[in-house]
Amino acid sequence: MVKVSRRRLLKMVAGSAGLAGARISGLGLTEAAEVAGPHEGLHRVVVRDLWSDPIGAQVVLLGPDKGKKALRILIGDSEARAILHALRGIQPFRPITHDLMKNVIGALGGRVERVVITDLRDNTFYATVTVRGTKGQVDLDARPSDAIALALRTRSPIFLSSRLVEMMEPIAPNEGPAPMPSRPAVRRKRGITT
Repeated sequence: MVKVSRRRLLKMVAGSAGLAGARISGLGLTEAAEVAGPHEGLHRVVVRDLWSDPIGAQVVLLGPDKGKKALRILIGDSEARAILHALRGIQPFRPITHDLMKNVIGALGGRVERVVITDLRDNTFYATVTVRGTKGQVDLDARPSDAIALALRTRSPIFLSSRLVEMMEPIAPNEGPAPMPSRPAVRRKRGITT
């Protein structure tokens, strides 16, 4: 039996299908190229799109605001929903974890200055969230998906290290926004919704 890592499988599927999969964000892609940031060795990016790949994993695409390349990062389902909510301006009835983080930072007199996706080691991406508060600046270790969800809520810039910019791959432009994903069917049994 041959073992293939999930990352390798995604690359094979994406390469053969032009990143085939269901788009779930409805974001459009743009065409020109620009990668720049005020911090040396860092390149400012935006969330270009959010995908559900052919095997059901969630993928966030980070790239320059205009350009034909992006970095693919696998994320969890709940983080994908949190990012999607922030992109679409959806306010949940009660604060989710990323809203709570934003509120706590603000209540303590701080602000998120930036998020940096710093490295990829052993198929795991690493990120830092830079927070400036009353006692100065602090860099906090974070998962990229959580850092991105927080950056979108606080309107903070997202950066990639130069090493990760080199890992960007071409993305296929799409004609238009994808439809909003449908809600899962609700099953009733003996008057109880599950």
